[in-house]
Amino acid sequence: MLITAICLVILADVYFVITTLVDLHPLNNVTHATPKERRTEVLINAPILLLPAVLLTIAGLLQLPWLAGVGSGIELLVALGGLALWWLPYLVGVTVPWATAETGTSWDELHARTYAHTVIVLPRIGNRPRPNLEHMILHALILAAAITGFFAAGQL
Repeated sequence: MLITAICLVILADVYFVITTLVDLHPLNNVTHATPKERRTEVLINAPILLLPAVLLTIAGLLQLPWLAGVGSGIELLVALGGLALWWLPYLVGVTVPWATAETGTSWDELHARTYAHTVIVLPRIGNRPRPNLEHMILHALILAAAITGFFAAGQL
């Protein structure tokens, strides 16, 4: 179970980096994000996304269930942050303060320019930005990694 959790964390991080830097249109639309936006997103988020894998690995090597719990907790916080970023604007029309990471644009503008022309499977709710499939996959991977990590911590 621990190896599965570590693999899911790494898979989520690799998926994130690829979908942030490589144009896979219509899954993503990185060509409409500025190089600074893409670079900032990877430099800030990739290390945070990878940290739980490091903690889970050390926890497994040293048989420290509490450290696996910490790594899984960080993964869960990342999942909750991603869900807040994408689902609060869609479901309740509230944008989180960190949504645009000092890019000088609003979440609605960034979404319209970068994500609105990607694969979106959710129905419209007014003019609210909708989570795209790319991010729904990422959130599922991160959440699965967190849940699996907690189970693995219980088995150490």
